[in-house]
Amino acid sequence: MKLIAKDKVFSLHPLPDGFLYSYLIEQLDEQIKVGYKMVTFSTGKISNVTKNIYMLTKFGSVYKTFIDKIKNYLTCFAIPLENGHCFVIELDGTATLYGNEGEEVWSGTLLYKKSAPGGVAVNSDSLWISFSDSNVLIRYDLKTLRQELRIGGEHSPFLAPAGLFPAGSKIFICSKGDNCIWKMDCQTYATELYYNFDECVNDYKFINKYEIVVLDSGIYLL
Repeated sequence: MKLIAKDKVFSLHPLPDGFLYSYLIEQLDEQIKVGYKMVTFSTGKISNVTKNIYMLTKFGSVYKTFIDKIKNYLTCFAIPLENGHCFVIELDGTATLYGNEGEEVWSGTLLYKKSAPGGVAVNSDSLWISFSDSNVLIRYDLKTLRQELRIGGEHSPFLAPAGLFPAGSKIFICSKGDNCIWKMDCQTYATELYYNFDECVNDYKFINKYEIVVLDSGIYLL
C-alpha cells in the first residue's frame, strides 16, 4: 500500500482521473474547520479545491437548489442520478429524492431496527444500504424504494458493514468490525474476502485501474 494522505476523511468521490475528498483541518470544541482536496492520478498531484467544486462533485449540477435543505452536507450520502435528480440519505436515516429544480420528489426514512445507514450504493435499478449496527445489507427498488432483499444478520460473513462501492455486477463492502473488504456478487449473492487490513476500513473505491481505501490512518493506494 502507498500512503496518499493522512487526512481524516469525511467523504471521498471519484473523478475521471482521480478523486476529490473533504477532510478535517482542525476541531475546536464543537467547531470544525473543513478542507477539500483533489488527487490527480496522471500527475500524482494533490491540490486544494473550493467548497463549490466539492459540492458539485458530490451532489450534481443543481445542488444549489436544495443544499439548504440538507442537515449535514459532509456526512450525508448523495447519489446523483442520470436524470439530474439527486438521492440524499442523512446519517439519521432521513432520505430525500430531489428533482431538477430542488423539489422533493420523494421523502421518507430508511432505517433497520432503528439502525442508521452506514453505506449506500446503486447497482443497476437497485439501491443497496448497509446498516452497521444490525450487521445487514438491504436492497431496495430504486424506483419505488421498497425493500426487496436482506442479507446478513447474526450469521453474516461481514461484520459492521459500512462503505459500499458498486462495480459492474459486484458490490465491495467495507467491513469495519473485522478490518476487511468483502466482494459480493449481486446476482448470486455469493461473498468472498477481498482484502484484510490491520485497522478499521471506512471506504473503498475502484477508479479506472486504481484501488483507493480509506483507513483510520489515512487514504491509501492499493
